[in-house]
Amino acid sequence: MLPRLRSKLTILALTVVAGAALAGGSLAANSATSGAVGDWSTFGGTVDQNRHSPLTDITPANVGQLGLAYSVDFAKLDPTIKKGQQSFPLIIGGTLYMTTADDHIYALDAATGTVKWMWQPANRAVFKNFGVVANRGVAYCDGNIYLATLDMHLVEIDASTGKLIRQVLMSQAVPNASASFGYSETSPAVCYDHTLLIGAAGSDYGVRGFFMAWKTDLSPAWSHPYWTIPPEQQSWRRLGRTVGGGADWTPSAVDTTTGMVYFDTGPPAPLYEPSLRPGLNPRTDSVIALDAHTGKQVWWQQQLANDQWGYDTSQPPMVYTAKIGGKSQRIVSVATKEGLWFAYDAKTGRPIYQRVKVIDQIEHPSLRPGQPVVIYPSSLGGLNYSPASYDPTTNRVFNAAAETASVVVQSKLTAAEKTRHLLKGDVFLGVENGNFGQYLKGFKDHGSIDAIDVATGQVAWKFSTPEPERGGVTTTASGLGFAGDGDGVLRAFDTKTGTILWHFQTGHQIAAGTSIFTAGGKEYVAITSGGTPTSSNGGFASVLDVFVVGGSQKELPPPVGVATTVASAPAGTGGGSGSGGSASKAAGSAAFSLGLPKAVRAWRSDGDNYDEVAGTLTLDGKPVAGAKLKVDAYREPQATDSSGGFTLEIDGTMAQRHPVAVIDASHARIAGHALTASQRDAVLSARGGVNVGFQVTGLHAHKGQGGIVVQGRVSLADGSAPPAVSLYSYRLTGRVVNAAGQPVVGATVTTRTLDRDYWTLSEPTDKNGNYTSFFTASAEESTDPQVPFAVGVAKGANSYSFPLNVNVVFQRLRSAKLDLTISTPDKPLQKVADPVVQPGAIYQGTLVGAVSGSRPIAPLSGTWPDRKGNFSLVLPSSLAGKTISFYEAGAPRFSAFNAVAGKKADRSSWSTQLGLSTPRGYGSIKLP
Repeated sequence: MLPRLRSKLTILALTVVAGAALAGGSLAANSATSGAVGDWSTFGGTVDQNRHSPLTDITPANVGQLGLAYSVDFAKLDPTIKKGQQSFPLIIGGTLYMTTADDHIYALDAATGTVKWMWQPANRAVFKNFGVVANRGVAYCDGNIYLATLDMHLVEIDASTGKLIRQVLMSQAVPNASASFGYSETSPAVCYDHTLLIGAAGSDYGVRGFFMAWKTDLSPAWSHPYWTIPPEQQSWRRLGRTVGGGADWTPSAVDTTTGMVYFDTGPPAPLYEPSLRPGLNPRTDSVIALDAHTGKQVWWQQQLANDQWGYDTSQPPMVYTAKIGGKSQRIVSVATKEGLWFAYDAKTGRPIYQRVKVIDQIEHPSLRPGQPVVIYPSSLGGLNYSPASYDPTTNRVFNAAAETASVVVQSKLTAAEKTRHLLKGDVFLGVENGNFGQYLKGFKDHGSIDAIDVATGQVAWKFSTPEPERGGVTTTASGLGFAGDGDGVLRAFDTKTGTILWHFQTGHQIAAGTSIFTAGGKEYVAITSGGTPTSSNGGFASVLDVFVVGGSQKELPPPVGVATTVASAPAGTGGGSGSGGSASKAAGSAAFSLGLPKAVRAWRSDGDNYDEVAGTLTLDGKPVAGAKLKVDAYREPQATDSSGGFTLEIDGTMAQRHPVAVIDASHARIAGHALTASQRDAVLSARGGVNVGFQVTGLHAHKGQGGIVVQGRVSLADGSAPPAVSLYSYRLTGRVVNAAGQPVVGATVTTRTLDRDYWTLSEPTDKNGNYTSFFTASAEESTDPQVPFAVGVAKGANSYSFPLNVNVVFQRLRSAKLDLTISTPDKPLQKVADPVVQPGAIYQGTLVGAVSGSRPIAPLSGTWPDRKGNFSLVLPSSLAGKTISFYEAGAPRFSAFNAVAGKKADRSSWSTQLGLSTPRGYGSIKLP
């Protein structure tokens, strides 16, 4: 068990009491709020995201007759689509709508699977060069289908014909909400009261999280987005532009009785390096409540402060009325990647239950530079996007969890080196051994399904599954629950007892939830399979399976390389709320109990400096005798005794976690009986450990040599200086031509680091084939400044890239020019020499410029504000006697030489005309 580390794990809460009724506007539900009985009209069935169907034709009595009605393999329909499948289907009036990983939409006859229409993005080839490919479905609103695309467009499609009605860039309403800045869309919007409510993914890339509403004509429904974290380089983000996070990347929930919307947020970035974003990082890893009509904040609650393990609050929240203490109460609940469940009063945010354990093992010591640290769960979860279900009949919440572990090695860099990573524009995660660490040797990631009694906040029952759960749970009014696992099996269970009543092997990893609907008078269960590369070796198929009573019982072979044995049957756990620091006694999991953490003590010259630690090993709460253990690399000579007890010797003078594992269970016994094969597997998977353990004012002007010198200071309202200028990125320019040397118009150039951590998209090429883009340095530290990139060109449905293992090399801290030649679609890009190096880079900071009348003045020279905000300009002598005011430009701009706070700025950095978004009219002075 680990110390609770209260300073690190503070539960931070902020409640804003509404002084007036929520903003007006009808609370009447539209079709997506309360679709026709038998429809599944939004991500969670209804906008409260409860994933509970009122249908009752499929029951515990006949679920054993459930079989496959039809299956659709989308890769066979269109071999060009990306493999992997996480889509949650919608069913409206007998038509099933779903997506593939790269933003294709299919409309099918829900009863037969016949394709009615298919829509593809016009620029779909762009997605082939993305570092992430996933889509979890569409929204249905006011009779049309809406898709949020990977490259940050909102698209409106005619639901009957599949014809494009309109599309908009989300950056038109949300500044910089572009794929090139690290944002992407992987989940559907939620339709409520004729508006689309949605955030975006991108926490890992240090984006600024937001939540926004659009009308169904794709015009903004709010005057501005709700930002979850401060602007770049302010407050806890002050050290660099890739410090950020707090993105909302999963669907929100709406309380139609109050008009409030609830969404949750991702972690702060860099993920594993908290020293670069000091403090509690408020509103990351949180649930936030807004007025859905205005975007005004009502309350927020943080589930984990100063997160250094990547434990998002990413499960879609639910809102429902439950009974607690015999009284009905409106509740919002959510489970987190940390593996904990929380419930709050829906109106005020007052905590009802906190830190209720959902997974068996929760141990995550503080990371240590250069040293492996074992964390339970891994940063994939816990509870990832896996949605829960609330069943009003049983008054229970059902969660599908991933029981995972990983080894994380925090980057061993000095403070200056860490800061340089950010100033270089790197996507710096702060970990040395992969984006999410590495698998823990000897630990088998698996899954579990549990039921939480909302009346008590305790776990009523729980059972294990062979692979991590990613797709979530759906329940029905007949007392059934459905969940698909990474082993490819769709299971139906009794919601009262957790008993598995039916299962079906789909043949592909499952990372989505079921949609339950009626068509032609029959009740169906639909689920997509294919999975995700980040779980259970998925990502190699894209299939829809639909089941009906009386359907085919013929199953497919299980996916290759996944576990297929269920670890346990359901059992009560006693659950309850608590810190989750001690080992769990959950069903189907062997557990170590190792007492409280040991405090590091002073080394003694007169002692052996070893402490004895007593522990026990149990399986489902029963002592396991005769099991042989290993602590660190040491194999204990004594096996566990008849009470499951053992004693370990550990060094009490060093801060270190000492892992404990079972290495031999061949002679282990429970109550004198030899273990079954499945019990041995469970005991061998036991893991434990012994722990020892941050306005324009002062204007004056004078005539100087060469012109009129103007000096002043820029500051925030509190007198503090704005963030100093810093390196933003590196410019990439060039020309795209075809094999005949003719310019290619409307093509997009993509650059992507080989680790796929970061990618950028150019603006479409102009009439001369010219493009301008930017690129980041590699996310990996190296003594070699040469950074290899994969480069691609996309135009329409055609994608072009270099042959396998042929990349181009950009020099760190240098911009570049790269000309590209494309030929026929089945031919790769021609191999080219390394890009032509160009001095200079793109910088961001507050540049002060002068205005005479309404026109900007081209200065003769000037400086960037220094770290106290002081700046200077040298203006032409011809302006003598004129009164000028000032504008402030903060957009990234190219400089041919290094931009440094308080030093000379590149003359090309000042605007020749003021953009619509450029602030102006600040201060004034009459020039001498």
